[in-house]
Amino acid sequence: MRYDIKKPDISSFVEICKFLHSNVPFPCYLMDLEGSIVFSNGAVQEITGYERHHDYQRNFVTVIEEEEIYKTIEHINAVLKGEKKSVQTRIRNRNGHVTDVNISSIPVIVDGVIIGIFGYMTRVSNENNFLHSIPWSWDTISTGIKRIDRTVADFTKRKKAEEKLTFLAFHDSLTGLPNRRKLDYELHKVLKEAKEKKKKVGVIFLDLDRFKYINDSLGHKMGDKVLQAIANRLKGSLRSDDIITRQGGDEFVILLKNLSTKEELHEAAAKINGIIAEPIRLLGNEFVLSASIGMSIFPDHGYETEGLIQKADQAMYLAKESGIGFQSYELGMAKSLSRKLLLEQYLHKAIEKNELYLVYQPIVDVYGKRVIGVEALLRWQHPILGAITPGEFIEIAEESDLIIKLSNWVLETASRQRKIWADMNLPPFYVSINVPARQINLKSFLEGIKETLARHQLPANLLKIEITERTAMTNIQKTLTTIKELQDIGVDIILDDFGVGYSSISYLVQYPFNTIKIDKSFIEGLDNKNQRSVCRTLVAMGRNLGMNVVAEGVEELEQYQFLCSIGCHNMQGYYFSRPTSVELVETFFTSDQKGLQGKFK
Repeated sequence: MRYDIKKPDISSFVEICKFLHSNVPFPCYLMDLEGSIVFSNGAVQEITGYERHHDYQRNFVTVIEEEEIYKTIEHINAVLKGEKKSVQTRIRNRNGHVTDVNISSIPVIVDGVIIGIFGYMTRVSNENNFLHSIPWSWDTISTGIKRIDRTVADFTKRKKAEEKLTFLAFHDSLTGLPNRRKLDYELHKVLKEAKEKKKKVGVIFLDLDRFKYINDSLGHKMGDKVLQAIANRLKGSLRSDDIITRQGGDEFVILLKNLSTKEELHEAAAKINGIIAEPIRLLGNEFVLSASIGMSIFPDHGYETEGLIQKADQAMYLAKESGIGFQSYELGMAKSLSRKLLLEQYLHKAIEKNELYLVYQPIVDVYGKRVIGVEALLRWQHPILGAITPGEFIEIAEESDLIIKLSNWVLETASRQRKIWADMNLPPFYVSINVPARQINLKSFLEGIKETLARHQLPANLLKIEITERTAMTNIQKTLTTIKELQDIGVDIILDDFGVGYSSISYLVQYPFNTIKIDKSFIEGLDNKNQRSVCRTLVAMGRNLGMNVVAEGVEELEQYQFLCSIGCHNMQGYYFSRPTSVELVETFFTSDQKGLQGKFK
């Protein structure tokens, strides 16, 4: 059967796509000249998390990882010029998880005019599974319906599409405000103009106070509406030549051009404070917000874009700490910030600046005289402050949404490294990662584990999740469900810090743990008779419940010998090895076990 296309309009092509491609096994979609998705099948929804019926017209660029946008726009622009192209890129789904995908695209051309793009995508890790079913005859895919001419697209429509894609690359998809990339560009330009005109430029760094409580209590959709309301207020209240940008989360940066005095900057900050404080009414709710505002000014506080933004950021943190609302940068201000706030400020950028890294501590089977696993431990080396202890920065991260970001980074990094070790044909061993209480019950957590394993083609039994007793006792039924779902896909759960007092025996029986770790506090005091009795009881309890028991914090020969005598043969601690680098981990598996030499006595 032949279908006629009466006019070069993408809407006339949608019904054809629905008929041909709704039920095909690979993700395919149709976008218009402005990059909006006008059709996608169910397989696209599985990858992106966006529903077909509710998220039509979502622009394709909004699901692309920020660092991949330029490359993806170049790909789309090439297709809009009539080329058939493929590209590997990364998409961020609705739950925030990143997936590597291959995208193949073809222009949809009717009567010599390009009216859109038809494409399909596959996860990089699953690509081989799709090869047998992908239809490589593009003429058949896009239309076995009507001859499609490979001629140059209508210039006006193509130019409009390129402009729309460029806009999305430099603007925040939620608020429509310029984004961080646009801020850097605009500030460079503004500073150049200010030097020529001998004018001042003000930089205002704004952070909404306690905004995360709105997200936590009312959900992210309501939080998004509040951010949109704030953005609209700012746009409607400042001068036409002021530049308002969203940095991400609840942070905004505002550039004030052509200032004559510092007082003008202070007046603007006071005005913004009042704007934020006005009640926001949404869906029957009223929100009264406040903000912490930091200011820097060119040329008084510097001549470079990054320095001016950083100084305004430091002033904002001091305003937040002191509760005064807004604060101008002053020389030596960084020293006035409490260490806690200073670390929080630096921690936000630690991942981007490659300051974080993992070390690995072996878990040893002393009877088999071999390493059965390694625990991945997060470390932070700041270029100025030096090594920051985990006990210090993890606590700061847990008080903010940073802990989720850090945990996702650990999952990705540890999984990638375990795949490298697997490709080296090292003997089998697992890598365990610690997961915070706030993350384990998120809907996105399980999906993130699945996607990471698939992306790295890593067998599930090589990854284990460690949770503390406190985490296990938080929202017990939901945590129990999550644990069972993880075990269903082959990922084992380890109960960490067992014995510190949060759990009861009845709950321990309910949870399907295969492994428990006895807290190091019980190992440290083994010279005490009562402590030895408690340790002996905990080991016996775990073994009688059919669980593997690991003793943490084993540092001395006497501790090692006592634990062997009571039947605890899995151990971890400085006696065997301190947390060590990737390269030294490999020495645990040499023929002479160089990394553990002389430890089995």
